[in-house]
Amino acid sequence: MKTIIVYYSLDGNTKQVAETLAGLIEADLCEIQPVKPIRSAGKPTFRTIMQGGGQVAFGLCPALKEFSADLSEYDRIILGTPVWNAKCASFVRTFAKKYAKQHNLTDKVTAVFTLSGSGDNTKCIADLQTMLPKIDTTVSLADRGNSLSADNEKKLAEFAEQLKQ
Repeated sequence: MKTIIVYYSLDGNTKQVAETLAGLIEADLCEIQPVKPIRSAGKPTFRTIMQGGGQVAFGLCPALKEFSADLSEYDRIILGTPVWNAKCASFVRTFAKKYAKQHNLTDKVTAVFTLSGSGDNTKCIADLQTMLPKIDTTVSLADRGNSLSADNEKKLAEFAEQLKQ
């Protein structure tokens, strides 16, 4: 099964996990890149938190740059997103709500990994499943630097094993 991990990362947390997961399951990578990125240099500032959180709160779907891969060539898409305001990042929302639908990819998105400050993705996954109903495998990870992130390696390995079945 040809698999690609499509992800958005503001400060590198999600990118790091995407790269690790790609190595574990032999998947390709494709980063979601917004036309107008939210600026961040390391730890998010009040401005970046307000900008990203505001986009999510208002349900905005900011424009994306063209993808570096032809996603229609893949059998399965795994989605990676930070959790903002209990939901997926606005750029992932654009992918789920617009891009995947326009390109008939909604049935290919079957797994999601999330990163958050709390390590809880319940509301985020529920929201994503309204747009991508075939999601059946998920894992909730904590942002690096968070004490809960000590369990990330084990959780990611278990997630990878589920994906291999």
